[in-house]
Amino acid sequence: MAFKRKAEAETTAPETTFELDKKKQVSVRTFNGVRLVDIREFYVDKNSGERKPGKKGISLTEDVWKKLLELQGDISGALEELGGKKQRVEKENKEEEEKEGEKNVKEEVKEEVKEEDEE
Repeated sequence: MAFKRKAEAETTAPETTFELDKKKQVSVRTFNGVRLVDIREFYVDKNSGERKPGKKGISLTEDVWKKLLELQGDISGALEELGGKKQRVEKENKEEEEKEGEKNVKEEVKEEVKEEDEE
């Protein structure tokens, strides 16, 4: 069985943190001489009551972080194209209404044809 070695971190600069929401946090820190932007999900340890980092997260190097910022406009545009949850629900409702409308028109046409045939 393989055992994981614990890396000895070289942290010389203080860590700066920003809360995104109740569970997510962004940290800017240095690890082994590399500046990182760490986006991570946290949990509260049931035994100690401490807030601890979870497995879900990503550490971006400074270069990758800058690239992400460059893509911010494109990413925002893609999100707008997808629409928010509200927009998706409205779109689905509109599509259902259109289908119902088409169905009603077809039924009305059938009724009119049937009446014409009876005359």
